[in-house]
Amino acid sequence: MKLLLDAGNSRLKWAWWAQGAVRKQGALAHDGATRTPWPGFLSSLELRKARHPPTQILCVEVLGNGFREALQAWAGGRGWPAPRFMSDDPALHGIISDYHHPSRLGLDRYAAMAGARALGHESAVIIDCGTAVTLDLLSKGGHHRGGLILPGLGLMRRSLGVAPGVSGVEQGRADRIPASCTADAVATGTLMGLVAAIDRLSSSLGSHVPGAIPRLITGGDAPSLAPHLTGDIIMVPDLVFMGLAGMGEGD
Repeated sequence: MKLLLDAGNSRLKWAWWAQGAVRKQGALAHDGATRTPWPGFLSSLELRKARHPPTQILCVEVLGNGFREALQAWAGGRGWPAPRFMSDDPALHGIISDYHHPSRLGLDRYAAMAGARALGHESAVIIDCGTAVTLDLLSKGGHHRGGLILPGLGLMRRSLGVAPGVSGVEQGRADRIPASCTADAVATGTLMGLVAAIDRLSSSLGSHVPGAIPRLITGGDAPSLAPHLTGDIIMVPDLVFMGLAGMGEGD
């Protein structure tokens, strides 16, 4: 059984992977790459009482060397295999990117694209709704045509939370149009504004390849956003893990 780790900007997601699927998973919020004491943080990771050591530890991360070194020490202290980190060379994941500097693209985005291909989607618009929302256009042959980035739901709401006239407002309801209080106005406006942006931008990206292509959505805020999107949308909660798992195939 493999242990898969997706270390993002605000959460560490983990999954036990066996026989081509996630078997158990969880997530733990952290305070960011520079503010989190990684050795203590990792020691608090429960992993649902693992009975046996993993055959592999595969990790995609955007947190840097401090996290990597702590993870290596954590695994070594348990007598587990040394973690393997996803490479920033897209060709190793079957992806050819039009990015001017492909190594600067977030590795979780490459993992999501590899996951889409593992599902049989040669062409797709991939929408990952995390701390930031990323949209990527994948076309035949693993060709990454580029993408877009915008603030995620939490970032939008936190930025408004410090604005004059809004600061200190509690979380409101996100189903009020028109809203009759500031809390509901912020909750509904940010949700539906992000939905409208994703709808428009994903449609624009998809127009750059012939024919209709699927839209895949993943990430922590996907369940909140997907029901409001127009047209067909495919929810794939484990898309990044699917791509990451492919790193260890054949080993």
